[in-house]
Amino acid sequence: MGYSDFKSPYGFLKDVESENRGNYKVFIPGKLPPPTDFFSNKKLQRTLYDATTAISKLSGICTQLPNPDMLVVPYMKREAVLSSQIEGTRISLSELLMSSAKNEEESNDVREVVNYILAIRYGLGKIEDGERIDLELIKKMHKLLMRGVRGYDRRPGEFRNIQNWVGPPTSDIQDATFVPPDPGSIENLMADLVEYINNSDALEIPLIKCAMIHYQFETIHPFCDGNGRIGRALITLYLCRSRIIEKPIMYLSGFFNEYKREYNSLLLGANMNSDFLAWTSFFLEAIKVQASEAMLTARKLQNLREQYRDEMQSISLTTNYIKTVDSLFVNPYKNIRTVSKDLGVSYPTAKKIVDKLIDMGILELAESKGRGNIFVAKKILSLIDDRK
Repeated sequence: MGYSDFKSPYGFLKDVESENRGNYKVFIPGKLPPPTDFFSNKKLQRTLYDATTAISKLSGICTQLPNPDMLVVPYMKREAVLSSQIEGTRISLSELLMSSAKNEEESNDVREVVNYILAIRYGLGKIEDGERIDLELIKKMHKLLMRGVRGYDRRPGEFRNIQNWVGPPTSDIQDATFVPPDPGSIENLMADLVEYINNSDALEIPLIKCAMIHYQFETIHPFCDGNGRIGRALITLYLCRSRIIEKPIMYLSGFFNEYKREYNSLLLGANMNSDFLAWTSFFLEAIKVQASEAMLTARKLQNLREQYRDEMQSISLTTNYIKTVDSLFVNPYKNIRTVSKDLGVSYPTAKKIVDKLIDMGILELAESKGRGNIFVAKKILSLIDDRK
């Protein structure tokens, strides 16, 4: 870490003596909020307006959906895949959805993504019950995230007791790009952060505050592993907790992954030069882009659902057909056994439903396994798949 590059840091460099790694410095961030004038920067204000407008329109569409799960579930799974891909997990949304439809034993990559979903759902459930985003909640989410996967033996659910750093895979701490706080400073820094998260200051703009929360968490890097995923999950929790979005259907991992170099550079710039304007502009742009994309996808999914319903009603198909098609918006992959179980009907009746949906062009064969054949609604999948 180039100490001379920290020209006007928001925080300070702290000397640490180590027998194993020699003496080095860590960065201790200041207490939020930073003394930055966000209101006089016209460009940032325009981006803030655009982001606020986009996310407001998205929330409006969500309230119109007859079944919000048709967006919430696939978007949560998509976020889990994208967020995990940033950390090196190699699995696509399509592969995750098919694995779920097969109800087969989870691979390591699938388990990592499923853990992320469990962690987000746990956090969302707690805030829906009116609980605060506190240290206990964050630690529990981390414990769920790391259960039975890479890093499970590195203090899951507990703050790190070792020094970590950011840099190339083979770099030593002396050559690191960034060295976060020492373990002894984490508890107080995280306590300050959750106090800031839960402090209701009428003068603060929630979207800007969200940018500060994410910056601070990633700077502290409180866990041995999984910091990126928990940090991105906290964005969703805060947006829902603050009622900025009504449902968890907007995530930023896709944008952060696409502009990963700029993301890392701007976080570092906020630390080194207190350049929070650049970081916040980037964060708000991410919200604007991702909310706009989610809104467009929501409209397409809603239109496709109405199209399918009109087609089924025109030939007087029963409610079971409609229920089956609606379930495809949650997971486009199905097998006959799943349809039979979901509807509480016999296998022959479920097969008749699937065969009819194939005739209508809604389903097609995805994988041939005899009575375990997997079918897919490709039009739906193409709208929610991360590889579209």
